[in-house]
Amino acid sequence: MSENNLQEDSFYKYLISNGYYFDKGLIENYLLSLKVKPFEILTGNSGTGKTKLAQLFAQFLFISTFPEVEMSLTNSVWNENWGTLKRKSIKEYIPINEFGGNFDILIDDMPANGKVYLQVQLQYDDEELKNYFKELHKNYKSYTFKINPELVNNFVNNDIDDFESPIIVSQTSNSCSYDNNGKKPEWTLSTDYYNYTLFPKGWLNGEILVDGKLYSAKIRVLGKLYYDKDEEIQEYLKKNDGKDVKVEIKVDPELFKNITPNKHYPNLIYEILPVGANWTDNTNIIGYHNVITNDYQSTPAYELIKQAQKDSENPYFLILDEMNLSHVERYFSDFLSAIESGEEIPLYGNNKTLTLPNNLFIIGTVNVDETTYMFSPKVLDRANTLEFDTLLAEDYMASDSNDDDFDGDINYLQSPLLDSDISELNIEDLKEILDDISYNGKSLWDILANELTLFQKILKNSSFDFGFRVINEILRFMVVAWRYENSPNEWKNWERYFDAQIKQKILPKLHGSEKAIGIVLKGLFNLCLVERNGNESPKNFNINNDNSRYVTSALKLQNMSKVLSDQRYVSFIN
Repeated sequence: MSENNLQEDSFYKYLISNGYYFDKGLIENYLLSLKVKPFEILTGNSGTGKTKLAQLFAQFLFISTFPEVEMSLTNSVWNENWGTLKRKSIKEYIPINEFGGNFDILIDDMPANGKVYLQVQLQYDDEELKNYFKELHKNYKSYTFKINPELVNNFVNNDIDDFESPIIVSQTSNSCSYDNNGKKPEWTLSTDYYNYTLFPKGWLNGEILVDGKLYSAKIRVLGKLYYDKDEEIQEYLKKNDGKDVKVEIKVDPELFKNITPNKHYPNLIYEILPVGANWTDNTNIIGYHNVITNDYQSTPAYELIKQAQKDSENPYFLILDEMNLSHVERYFSDFLSAIESGEEIPLYGNNKTLTLPNNLFIIGTVNVDETTYMFSPKVLDRANTLEFDTLLAEDYMASDSNDDDFDGDINYLQSPLLDSDISELNIEDLKEILDDISYNGKSLWDILANELTLFQKILKNSSFDFGFRVINEILRFMVVAWRYENSPNEWKNWERYFDAQIKQKILPKLHGSEKAIGIVLKGLFNLCLVERNGNESPKNFNINNDNSRYVTSALKLQNMSKVLSDQRYVSFIN
Protein backbone atom coordinates (compact mmCIF):
# COMPACT_ATOMS: atom_id res chain seq x y z
CA MET A 1 0.00 0.00 0.00
CA SER A 2 1.22 3.48 -0.77
CA GLU A 3 1.19 6.29 1.76
CA ASN A 4 0.57 8.81 -0.99
CA ASN A 5 -2.29 6.90 -2.54
CA LEU A 6 -5.13 7.30 -0.05
CA GLN A 7 -8.59 7.70 -1.46
CA GLU A 8 -10.47 10.94 -1.03
CA ASP A 9 -12.94 9.33 1.40
CA SER A 10 -11.86 10.35 4.87
CA PHE A 11 -11.24 8.27 7.94
CA TYR A 12 -13.99 10.30 9.56
CA LYS A 13 -16.51 9.01 7.03
CA TYR A 14 -15.20 5.49 7.45
CA LEU A 15 -15.77 5.70 11.21
CA ILE A 16 -19.36 6.80 10.79
CA SER A 17 -20.03 4.14 8.15
CA ASN A 18 -19.01 1.61 10.81
CA GLY A 19 -21.33 3.14 13.42
CA TYR A 20 -18.78 5.21 15.36
CA TYR A 21 -18.78 8.96 15.85
CA PHE A 22 -15.90 10.93 17.37
CA ASP A 23 -15.17 14.61 17.74
CA LYS A 24 -13.08 15.81 14.79
CA GLY A 25 -10.56 17.41 17.12
CA LEU A 26 -9.97 14.06 18.82
CA ILE A 27 -9.35 12.41 15.44
CA GLU A 28 -6.90 15.15 14.46
CA ASN A 29 -5.07 14.86 17.78
CA TYR A 30 -4.83 11.09 17.49
CA LEU A 31 -3.48 11.09 13.94
CA LEU A 32 -1.06 13.97 14.51
CA SER A 33 0.25 12.32 17.68
CA LEU A 34 1.18 9.22 15.69
CA LYS A 35 3.66 11.33 13.74
CA VAL A 36 5.41 12.50 16.90
CA LYS A 37 5.62 9.38 19.08
CA PRO A 38 4.91 5.71 18.33
CA PHE A 39 3.22 5.17 21.71
CA GLU A 40 -0.21 6.52 22.58
CA ILE A 41 -2.53 5.96 25.53
CA LEU A 42 -6.28 6.20 24.98
CA THR A 43 -8.21 6.65 28.22
CA GLY A 44 -11.88 6.92 29.11
CA ASN A 45 -14.91 5.01 30.29
CA SER A 46 -15.64 1.57 28.90
CA GLY A 47 -17.58 1.70 25.63
CA THR A 48 -16.32 5.09 24.44
CA GLY A 49 -14.62 3.60 21.36
CA LYS A 50 -10.94 3.68 22.32
CA THR A 51 -10.01 0.29 20.90
CA LYS A 52 -12.31 0.72 17.92
CA LEU A 53 -10.72 4.00 16.90
CA ALA A 54 -7.28 2.39 16.80
CA GLN A 55 -8.56 -0.74 15.05
CA LEU A 56 -10.62 1.09 12.45
CA PHE A 57 -7.79 3.44 11.53
CA ALA A 58 -5.54 0.45 10.86
CA GLN A 59 -8.30 -1.13 8.75
CA PHE A 60 -8.87 2.15 6.93
CA LEU A 61 -5.22 2.38 5.93
CA PHE A 62 -5.33 -1.15 4.60
CA ILE A 63 -8.53 -0.94 2.58
CA SER A 64 -8.44 2.66 1.39
CA THR A 65 -5.67 2.16 -1.15
CA PHE A 66 -5.49 1.05 -4.75
CA PRO A 67 -3.05 -1.83 -4.53
CA GLU A 68 -0.60 -1.34 -7.38
CA VAL A 69 -0.05 -4.65 -9.11
CA GLU A 70 1.69 -5.50 -12.35
CA MET A 71 -0.03 -7.54 -15.01
CA SER A 72 2.24 -9.45 -17.37
CA LEU A 73 0.73 -9.89 -20.84
CA THR A 74 2.28 -12.21 -23.40
CA ASN A 75 2.30 -11.44 -27.12
CA SER A 76 -0.35 -14.08 -27.77
CA VAL A 77 -3.06 -12.34 -25.80
CA TRP A 78 -2.85 -8.71 -26.91
CA ASN A 79 -5.99 -9.15 -28.96
CA GLU A 80 -7.77 -10.77 -26.03
CA ASN A 81 -9.12 -9.22 -22.85
CA TRP A 82 -7.12 -10.96 -20.15
CA GLY A 83 -3.68 -11.06 -18.59
CA THR A 84 -1.66 -12.90 -15.97
CA LEU A 85 -0.95 -11.24 -12.64
CA LYS A 86 2.46 -11.64 -11.07
CA ARG A 87 2.56 -13.92 -8.04
CA LYS A 88 3.54 -11.16 -5.62
CA SER A 89 0.52 -9.13 -6.70
CA ILE A 90 -1.90 -11.92 -5.85
CA LYS A 91 -0.34 -13.02 -2.59
CA GLU A 92 0.26 -9.61 -1.03
CA TYR A 93 -2.72 -7.61 -2.15
CA ILE A 94 -5.74 -9.75 -2.94
CA PRO A 95 -7.03 -12.34 -0.42
CA ILE A 96 -8.42 -14.38 -3.27
CA ASN A 97 -8.94 -17.43 -1.03
CA GLU A 98 -11.63 -15.42 0.76
CA PHE A 99 -13.41 -13.98 -2.25
CA GLY A 100 -13.34 -13.56 -5.97
CA GLY A 101 -15.49 -11.49 -8.23
CA ASN A 102 -15.61 -8.19 -10.00
CA PHE A 103 -13.42 -5.17 -9.29
CA ASP A 104 -13.04 -1.64 -10.55
CA ILE A 105 -9.59 -1.50 -12.11
CA LEU A 106 -7.26 0.92 -13.86
CA ILE A 107 -5.07 -0.31 -16.71
CA ASP A 108 -2.32 2.30 -17.01
CA ASP A 109 -4.85 4.80 -15.57
CA MET A 110 -7.64 3.77 -17.97
CA PRO A 111 -10.76 2.67 -16.02
CA ALA A 112 -12.30 -0.73 -16.67
CA ASN A 113 -14.37 -3.43 -15.03
CA GLY A 114 -12.32 -6.48 -14.12
CA LYS A 115 -12.57 -9.96 -12.67
CA VAL A 116 -9.76 -11.74 -10.82
CA TYR A 117 -9.53 -15.44 -10.15
CA LEU A 118 -6.85 -18.04 -9.59
CA GLN A 119 -6.00 -20.82 -12.00
CA VAL A 120 -4.13 -23.96 -10.92
CA GLN A 121 -2.09 -25.61 -13.66
CA LEU A 122 -0.55 -29.11 -13.77
CA GLN A 123 2.30 -30.02 -16.12
CA TYR A 124 3.98 -33.40 -16.77
CA ASP A 125 6.42 -35.07 -19.20
CA ASP A 126 5.55 -38.75 -19.33
CA GLU A 127 4.36 -39.82 -22.81
CA GLU A 128 2.27 -42.70 -21.45
CA LEU A 129 0.48 -40.35 -19.07
CA LYS A 130 0.13 -37.75 -21.79
CA ASN A 131 -1.68 -40.18 -24.07
CA TYR A 132 -3.79 -41.48 -21.19
CA PHE A 133 -5.08 -38.02 -20.35
CA LYS A 134 -5.68 -37.16 -23.96
CA GLU A 135 -8.22 -39.97 -23.99
CA LEU A 136 -9.75 -38.69 -20.74
CA HIS A 137 -9.91 -35.21 -22.14
CA LYS A 138 -11.47 -36.44 -25.38
CA ASN A 139 -14.27 -38.05 -23.38
CA TYR A 140 -14.71 -34.99 -21.12
CA LYS A 141 -13.83 -36.94 -18.01
CA SER A 142 -12.10 -35.78 -14.86
CA TYR A 143 -9.49 -37.50 -12.75
CA THR A 144 -8.03 -37.18 -9.27
CA PHE A 145 -4.37 -36.50 -8.54
CA LYS A 146 -2.55 -36.99 -5.26
CA ILE A 147 0.46 -34.85 -4.37
CA ASN A 148 2.82 -35.66 -1.53
CA PRO A 149 2.42 -32.87 1.10
CA GLU A 150 6.03 -33.27 2.22
CA LEU A 151 7.12 -32.03 -1.19
CA VAL A 152 4.76 -29.08 -0.99
CA ASN A 153 6.23 -27.89 2.31
CA ASN A 154 9.48 -27.02 0.59
CA PHE A 155 7.84 -24.55 -1.75
CA VAL A 156 5.60 -22.44 0.47
CA ASN A 157 6.27 -19.82 3.10
CA ASN A 158 6.85 -22.05 6.12
CA ASP A 159 3.33 -21.42 7.37
CA ILE A 160 1.75 -24.73 6.42
CA ASP A 161 0.99 -26.69 9.57
CA ASP A 162 -2.42 -28.15 8.87
CA PHE A 163 -1.92 -30.31 5.76
CA GLU A 164 -4.10 -33.30 5.26
CA SER A 165 -2.41 -36.14 3.44
CA PRO A 166 -2.71 -36.66 0.59
CA ILE A 167 -3.57 -33.48 -1.29
CA ILE A 168 -6.36 -34.23 -3.71
CA VAL A 169 -6.88 -32.06 -6.76
CA SER A 170 -9.56 -32.80 -9.33
CA GLN A 171 -8.86 -32.08 -12.98
CA THR A 172 -12.08 -30.69 -14.41
CA SER A 173 -10.99 -28.57 -17.35
CA ASN A 174 -12.10 -29.46 -20.88
CA SER A 175 -9.17 -27.66 -22.44
CA CYS A 176 -5.46 -28.33 -22.52
CA SER A 177 -2.67 -25.94 -23.53
CA TYR A 178 1.04 -26.62 -24.09
CA ASP A 179 4.23 -24.99 -22.95
CA ASN A 180 6.40 -22.86 -25.26
CA ASN A 181 8.01 -25.96 -26.79
CA GLY A 182 4.65 -27.52 -27.47
CA LYS A 183 5.55 -30.63 -25.48
CA LYS A 184 4.33 -30.47 -21.89
CA PRO A 185 0.57 -30.42 -21.50
CA GLU A 186 -0.82 -27.93 -19.00
CA TRP A 187 -4.16 -28.81 -17.45
CA THR A 188 -6.32 -26.46 -15.46
CA LEU A 189 -7.22 -27.99 -12.09
CA SER A 190 -10.06 -27.53 -9.66
CA THR A 191 -9.80 -24.73 -7.11
CA ASP A 192 -10.05 -27.39 -4.39
CA TYR A 193 -6.29 -26.92 -4.44
CA TYR A 194 -6.68 -23.74 -2.38
CA ASN A 195 -7.93 -25.78 0.57
CA TYR A 196 -4.48 -27.31 1.00
CA THR A 197 -1.83 -24.74 0.29
CA LEU A 198 -1.12 -21.12 -0.50
CA PHE A 199 0.76 -19.85 -3.52
CA PRO A 200 3.84 -21.85 -4.53
CA LYS A 201 6.89 -19.94 -5.65
CA GLY A 202 6.66 -20.65 -9.37
CA TRP A 203 6.34 -24.27 -10.33
CA LEU A 204 5.92 -26.75 -7.47
CA ASN A 205 7.68 -30.04 -8.21
CA GLY A 206 6.04 -33.22 -6.98
CA GLU A 207 4.43 -36.45 -8.03
CA ILE A 208 0.96 -37.46 -9.09
CA LEU A 209 -0.57 -40.81 -8.35
CA VAL A 210 -2.63 -42.18 -11.24
CA ASP A 211 -4.17 -45.64 -10.94
CA GLY A 212 -1.55 -46.61 -8.36
CA LYS A 213 1.45 -45.43 -10.39
CA LEU A 214 3.58 -42.38 -9.56
CA TYR A 215 4.58 -39.87 -12.24
CA SER A 216 6.77 -36.78 -11.99
CA ALA A 217 4.78 -33.58 -12.38
CA LYS A 218 4.67 -29.99 -11.28
CA ILE A 219 1.94 -27.55 -10.36
CA ARG A 220 1.61 -23.78 -10.19
CA VAL A 221 -0.95 -21.10 -9.41
CA LEU A 222 -1.58 -18.19 -11.76
CA GLY A 223 -3.68 -15.12 -11.13
CA LYS A 224 -5.87 -14.31 -14.11
CA LEU A 225 -7.43 -10.92 -14.68
CA TYR A 226 -10.20 -10.47 -17.23
CA TYR A 227 -11.64 -7.10 -18.13
CA ASP A 228 -14.71 -6.17 -20.10
CA LYS A 229 -13.71 -5.72 -23.72
CA ASP A 230 -12.98 -2.10 -24.52
CA GLU A 231 -11.76 -0.88 -27.92
CA GLU A 232 -9.65 1.95 -26.47
CA ILE A 233 -7.85 -0.33 -24.02
CA GLN A 234 -7.29 -3.09 -26.55
CA GLU A 235 -5.90 -0.63 -29.07
CA TYR A 236 -3.58 0.72 -26.38
CA LEU A 237 -2.36 -2.79 -25.54
CA LYS A 238 -1.60 -3.52 -29.18
CA LYS A 239 0.57 -0.40 -29.39
CA ASN A 240 2.47 -1.47 -26.28
CA ASP A 241 2.93 -5.07 -27.39
CA GLY A 242 5.24 -7.04 -25.12
CA LYS A 243 5.41 -4.54 -22.26
CA ASP A 244 4.19 -4.92 -18.70
CA VAL A 245 1.05 -3.01 -17.89
CA LYS A 246 0.36 -1.49 -14.48
CA VAL A 247 -3.00 -2.51 -13.11
CA GLU A 248 -4.57 -0.90 -10.06
CA ILE A 249 -7.35 -2.89 -8.45
CA LYS A 250 -9.90 -1.16 -6.24
CA VAL A 251 -11.00 -3.64 -3.59
CA ASP A 252 -14.38 -3.11 -1.93
CA PRO A 253 -13.75 -2.38 1.79
CA GLU A 254 -16.79 -4.44 2.75
CA LEU A 255 -14.90 -7.57 1.69
CA PHE A 256 -12.28 -6.96 4.38
CA LYS A 257 -14.51 -6.17 7.34
CA ASN A 258 -14.42 -9.63 8.89
CA ILE A 259 -10.84 -10.54 8.01
CA THR A 260 -8.37 -10.46 10.90
CA PRO A 261 -4.59 -10.78 10.75
CA ASN A 262 -3.41 -14.38 10.45
CA LYS A 263 -0.81 -16.43 8.66
CA HIS A 264 -2.73 -16.22 5.39
CA TYR A 265 -3.09 -12.42 5.49
CA PRO A 266 -0.02 -10.96 7.17
CA ASN A 267 -0.52 -7.76 5.22
CA LEU A 268 -3.35 -6.81 7.56
CA ILE A 269 -1.45 -4.35 9.66
CA TYR A 270 -2.71 -4.58 13.22
CA GLU A 271 -3.00 -6.95 16.15
CA ILE A 272 -5.29 -6.48 19.16
CA LEU A 273 -3.75 -8.01 22.27
CA PRO A 274 -5.89 -8.05 25.45
CA VAL A 275 -3.70 -7.47 28.50
CA GLY A 276 -4.14 -10.01 31.29
CA ALA A 277 -4.27 -9.27 34.99
CA ASN A 278 -1.54 -11.86 35.57
CA TRP A 279 1.07 -10.35 33.24
CA THR A 280 4.35 -10.02 35.09
CA ASP A 281 6.81 -9.88 32.18
CA ASN A 282 6.90 -9.24 28.44
CA THR A 283 6.63 -12.87 27.32
CA ASN A 284 2.91 -12.46 26.63
CA ILE A 285 3.85 -9.87 24.02
CA ILE A 286 7.06 -11.12 22.42
CA GLY A 287 7.18 -14.77 23.48
CA TYR A 288 10.07 -16.80 24.87
CA HIS A 289 12.45 -19.64 24.12
CA ASN A 290 10.83 -22.96 25.04
CA VAL A 291 13.55 -25.07 26.64
CA ILE A 292 11.48 -28.24 26.27
CA THR A 293 10.98 -28.02 22.51
CA ASN A 294 14.12 -25.90 21.97
CA ASP A 295 12.03 -23.61 19.75
CA TYR A 296 11.02 -20.01 20.12
CA GLN A 297 7.45 -19.73 21.41
CA SER A 298 6.11 -16.96 19.23
CA THR A 299 3.04 -14.75 19.74
CA PRO A 300 0.78 -12.82 17.35
CA ALA A 301 2.37 -9.57 18.55
CA TYR A 302 5.86 -10.91 17.87
CA GLU A 303 4.83 -11.97 14.36
CA LEU A 304 3.35 -8.51 13.74
CA ILE A 305 6.61 -6.86 14.78
CA LYS A 306 8.62 -9.18 12.52
CA GLN A 307 6.27 -8.42 9.63
CA ALA A 308 6.70 -4.68 10.25
CA GLN A 309 10.48 -5.11 10.11
CA LYS A 310 10.18 -6.60 6.62
CA ASP A 311 7.73 -3.98 5.37
CA SER A 312 9.14 -0.58 6.32
CA GLU A 313 6.98 1.33 3.83
CA ASN A 314 3.74 0.63 5.69
CA PRO A 315 2.57 1.34 9.26
CA TYR A 316 1.73 -1.47 11.71
CA PHE A 317 -0.31 -1.18 14.90
CA LEU A 318 -0.01 -3.20 18.10
CA ILE A 319 -3.11 -2.43 20.17
CA LEU A 320 -2.76 -3.36 23.85
CA ASP A 321 -6.33 -3.49 25.10
CA GLU A 322 -7.04 -2.61 28.75
CA MET A 323 -3.40 -1.95 29.32
CA ASN A 324 -3.73 -1.12 33.01
CA LEU A 325 -5.31 -4.42 34.07
CA SER A 326 -1.78 -5.28 35.17
CA HIS A 327 1.15 -3.12 36.32
CA VAL A 328 2.47 -1.64 33.10
CA GLU A 329 6.06 -1.45 34.34
CA ARG A 330 6.14 -5.22 34.84
CA TYR A 331 5.44 -6.23 31.25
CA PHE A 332 6.16 -3.08 29.23
CA SER A 333 9.31 -1.50 30.70
CA ASP A 334 11.53 -2.95 27.96
CA PHE A 335 9.27 -1.41 25.34
CA LEU A 336 9.31 1.99 27.06
CA SER A 337 13.10 1.91 27.12
CA ALA A 338 13.36 0.78 23.49
CA ILE A 339 10.94 3.45 22.28
CA GLU A 340 12.99 6.12 24.01
CA SER A 341 16.51 4.88 23.33
CA GLY A 342 16.16 2.93 20.10
CA GLU A 343 17.97 0.01 21.73
CA GLU A 344 16.98 -3.61 21.18
CA ILE A 345 14.77 -5.67 23.51
CA PRO A 346 16.36 -8.86 24.89
CA LEU A 347 14.28 -11.94 24.10
CA TYR A 348 13.50 -14.08 27.11
CA GLY A 349 15.35 -17.38 27.34
CA ASN A 350 18.03 -16.88 24.69
CA ASN A 351 20.70 -14.44 23.63
CA LYS A 352 18.76 -12.88 20.78
CA THR A 353 17.20 -9.42 20.70
CA LEU A 354 14.26 -7.71 19.02
CA THR A 355 14.38 -4.30 17.35
CA LEU A 356 11.22 -2.20 17.28
CA PRO A 357 10.91 -0.84 13.74
CA ASN A 358 10.09 2.82 13.13
CA ASN A 359 6.84 1.90 11.40
CA LEU A 360 5.42 0.13 14.48
CA PHE A 361 2.86 2.07 16.52
CA ILE A 362 1.78 0.89 19.96
CA ILE A 363 -1.65 1.97 21.14
CA GLY A 364 -2.67 1.26 24.73
CA THR A 365 -6.26 1.59 25.94
CA VAL A 366 -7.07 2.39 29.56
CA ASN A 367 -10.51 1.90 31.08
CA VAL A 368 -11.33 4.10 34.05
CA ASP A 369 -12.75 2.03 36.91
CA GLU A 370 -11.83 0.62 40.28
CA THR A 371 -10.41 -2.65 38.86
CA THR A 372 -7.44 -1.08 37.09
CA TYR A 373 -4.02 0.21 38.10
CA MET A 374 -2.98 3.82 37.85
CA PHE A 375 -0.19 4.57 35.36
CA SER A 376 2.98 5.98 36.86
CA PRO A 377 4.20 9.42 35.69
CA LYS A 378 7.21 7.85 33.94
CA VAL A 379 4.83 5.86 31.71
CA LEU A 380 2.58 8.83 30.97
CA ASP A 381 5.64 10.97 30.30
CA ARG A 382 6.54 8.74 27.35
CA ALA A 383 3.19 8.85 25.56
CA ASN A 384 0.52 11.10 24.22
CA THR A 385 -2.55 10.51 26.40
CA LEU A 386 -5.89 11.12 24.71
CA GLU A 387 -9.09 11.22 26.72
CA PHE A 388 -12.33 9.84 25.28
CA ASP A 389 -15.36 11.57 26.71
CA THR A 390 -18.75 9.88 26.89
CA LEU A 391 -20.74 11.19 23.94
CA LEU A 392 -24.22 12.56 24.50
CA ALA A 393 -26.88 10.34 22.94
CA GLU A 394 -28.35 13.22 20.92
CA ASP A 395 -24.95 14.03 19.40
CA TYR A 396 -24.23 10.40 18.58
CA MET A 397 -27.65 9.83 17.04
CA ALA A 398 -27.43 13.03 14.97
CA SER A 399 -24.01 12.22 13.47
CA ASP A 400 -23.76 13.01 9.75
CA SER A 401 -21.29 11.26 7.46
CA ASN A 402 -21.46 14.15 5.01
CA ASP A 403 -20.06 16.55 7.59
CA ASP A 404 -16.44 15.58 7.10
CA ASP A 405 -14.72 18.86 6.27
CA PHE A 406 -11.30 19.14 7.86
CA ASP A 407 -9.37 22.39 7.80
CA GLY A 408 -6.02 20.92 6.87
CA ASP A 409 -4.35 18.51 4.48
CA ILE A 410 -6.39 15.31 4.90
CA ASN A 411 -3.85 13.15 3.09
CA TYR A 412 -1.07 14.37 5.38
CA LEU A 413 -3.24 13.75 8.42
CA GLN A 414 -4.17 10.20 7.44
CA SER A 415 -0.64 9.12 6.45
CA PRO A 416 1.22 8.29 9.68
CA LEU A 417 4.57 7.66 7.98
CA LEU A 418 4.67 11.03 6.23
CA ASP A 419 7.10 13.17 8.25
CA SER A 420 8.21 10.03 10.07
CA ASP A 421 11.58 11.70 10.70
CA ILE A 422 9.96 14.30 12.95
CA SER A 423 11.08 12.38 16.06
CA GLU A 424 14.70 12.87 15.00
CA LEU A 425 14.51 16.69 14.96
CA ASN A 426 16.53 18.24 17.77
CA ILE A 427 15.90 21.57 19.46
CA GLU A 428 17.91 23.51 16.85
CA ASP A 429 15.98 21.91 14.00
CA LEU A 430 12.70 22.78 15.69
CA LYS A 431 13.78 26.35 16.31
CA GLU A 432 14.68 26.81 12.65
CA ILE A 433 11.13 25.82 11.67
CA LEU A 434 9.11 27.54 14.40
CA ASP A 435 11.12 30.76 14.43
CA ASP A 436 9.90 31.54 10.90
CA ILE A 437 6.24 31.21 11.86
CA SER A 438 4.59 34.35 13.19
CA TYR A 439 1.54 35.25 15.25
CA ASN A 440 0.51 38.87 15.82
CA GLY A 441 3.95 40.04 14.75
CA LYS A 442 5.85 37.73 17.09
CA SER A 443 7.84 34.58 16.44
CA LEU A 444 5.91 31.44 17.35
CA TRP A 445 9.14 30.04 18.77
CA ASP A 446 9.26 32.87 21.34
CA ILE A 447 5.56 32.52 22.12
CA LEU A 448 5.85 28.77 22.75
CA ALA A 449 8.99 29.25 24.86
CA ASN A 450 7.07 31.69 27.07
CA GLU A 451 3.98 29.46 27.32
CA LEU A 452 5.96 26.35 28.22
CA THR A 453 7.91 28.29 30.84
CA LEU A 454 4.71 29.58 32.48
CA PHE A 455 3.31 26.04 32.82
CA GLN A 456 6.67 24.72 33.96
CA LYS A 457 6.98 27.33 36.74
CA ILE A 458 3.62 26.39 38.25
CA LEU A 459 4.60 22.73 38.24
CA LYS A 460 8.06 23.41 39.69
CA ASN A 461 6.76 23.25 43.27
CA SER A 462 5.15 19.86 42.69
CA SER A 463 6.52 16.52 41.56
CA PHE A 464 4.92 16.89 38.11
CA ASP A 465 7.45 19.13 36.42
CA PHE A 466 8.45 18.24 32.86
CA GLY A 467 11.83 18.24 31.16
CA PHE A 468 13.46 18.11 27.75
CA ARG A 469 11.54 15.09 26.48
CA VAL A 470 8.11 16.65 26.94
CA ILE A 471 9.25 20.04 25.60
CA ASN A 472 10.69 18.47 22.45
CA GLU A 473 7.62 16.33 21.82
CA ILE A 474 5.25 19.27 22.26
CA LEU A 475 7.29 21.32 19.79
CA ARG A 476 7.33 18.43 17.31
CA PHE A 477 3.56 18.13 17.61
CA MET A 478 3.26 21.85 16.85
CA VAL A 479 5.38 21.40 13.72
CA VAL A 480 3.25 18.57 12.31
CA ALA A 481 0.05 20.46 13.22
CA TRP A 482 1.37 23.51 11.35
CA ARG A 483 2.19 21.37 8.32
CA TYR A 484 -1.25 19.76 8.51
CA GLU A 485 -2.75 23.27 8.30
CA ASN A 486 -0.75 23.86 5.10
CA SER A 487 2.22 25.68 6.71
CA PRO A 488 0.86 29.26 6.94
CA ASN A 489 3.37 32.07 7.52
CA GLU A 490 0.96 33.67 9.99
CA TRP A 491 -0.51 30.84 12.06
CA LYS A 492 -3.62 32.07 13.82
CA ASN A 493 -4.84 28.65 14.96
CA TRP A 494 -1.78 27.51 16.94
CA GLU A 495 -3.57 27.75 20.32
CA ARG A 496 -5.95 24.92 19.35
CA TYR A 497 -2.99 22.51 19.03
CA PHE A 498 -1.05 23.78 22.03
CA ASP A 499 -4.25 23.24 24.00
CA ALA A 500 -4.23 19.60 22.84
CA GLN A 501 -0.64 19.17 24.04
CA ILE A 502 -1.36 20.65 27.46
CA LYS A 503 -4.04 18.03 27.91
CA GLN A 504 -2.11 15.17 26.29
CA LYS A 505 1.40 15.79 27.67
CA ILE A 506 1.25 18.01 30.76
CA LEU A 507 -1.97 17.22 32.63
CA PRO A 508 -2.03 13.37 32.55
CA LYS A 509 0.61 13.02 35.29
CA LEU A 510 -1.35 15.12 37.79
CA HIS A 511 -2.72 13.25 40.77
CA GLY A 512 -2.91 13.76 44.50
CA SER A 513 -4.80 15.19 47.46
CA GLU A 514 -6.30 18.66 47.75
CA LYS A 515 -3.35 19.78 49.85
CA ALA A 516 -0.84 18.45 47.32
CA ILE A 517 -2.28 19.73 44.02
CA GLY A 518 -5.18 22.09 44.79
CA ILE A 519 -3.09 25.22 44.24
CA VAL A 520 -1.42 23.66 41.20
CA LEU A 521 -4.77 22.98 39.50
CA LYS A 522 -5.91 26.53 40.14
CA GLY A 523 -2.70 28.01 38.78
CA LEU A 524 -2.81 25.86 35.62
CA PHE A 525 -6.48 26.71 35.14
CA ASN A 526 -5.79 30.45 35.17
CA LEU A 527 -3.03 29.98 32.58
CA CYS A 528 -5.69 28.54 30.28
CA LEU A 529 -7.79 31.74 30.44
CA VAL A 530 -7.50 34.89 28.37
CA GLU A 531 -7.21 36.98 31.54
CA ARG A 532 -4.53 35.20 33.52
CA ASN A 533 -4.28 37.50 36.52
CA GLY A 534 -7.82 37.11 37.84
CA ASN A 535 -7.03 34.25 40.23
CA GLU A 536 -10.29 32.60 39.18
CA SER A 537 -11.62 29.54 40.98
CA PRO A 538 -11.93 26.66 38.49
CA LYS A 539 -15.06 25.07 39.98
CA ASN A 540 -17.62 27.73 39.16
CA PHE A 541 -16.08 29.54 36.19
CA ASN A 542 -18.21 29.64 33.01
CA ILE A 543 -15.73 28.45 30.38
CA ASN A 544 -16.27 29.48 26.74
CA ASN A 545 -14.24 30.27 23.63
CA ASP A 546 -14.22 33.99 24.38
CA ASN A 547 -12.71 33.86 27.86
CA SER A 548 -10.44 30.83 27.46
CA ARG A 549 -7.43 30.43 25.18
CA TYR A 550 -7.04 26.70 25.94
CA VAL A 551 -10.63 25.52 26.23
CA THR A 552 -10.30 21.73 26.43
CA SER A 553 -7.52 21.95 29.03
CA ALA A 554 -9.52 24.45 31.07
CA LEU A 555 -12.53 22.10 31.03
CA LYS A 556 -10.38 19.18 32.15
CA LEU A 557 -8.82 21.19 34.98
CA GLN A 558 -12.26 22.37 36.05
CA ASN A 559 -13.54 18.79 36.18
CA MET A 560 -10.49 17.64 38.14
CA SER A 561 -11.00 20.51 40.60
CA LYS A 562 -14.60 19.47 41.18
CA VAL A 563 -13.61 15.84 41.79
CA LEU A 564 -10.86 17.00 44.15
CA SER A 565 -13.33 19.11 46.11
CA ASP A 566 -15.83 16.28 46.44
CA GLN A 567 -13.47 13.35 47.02
CA ARG A 568 -10.30 15.03 48.38
CA TYR A 569 -8.23 13.13 45.80
CA VAL A 570 -8.05 13.25 42.02
CA SER A 571 -6.06 11.92 39.06
CA PHE A 572 -6.24 12.66 35.35
CA ILE A 573 -8.10 9.43 34.60
CA ASN A 574 -10.75 9.88 37.37
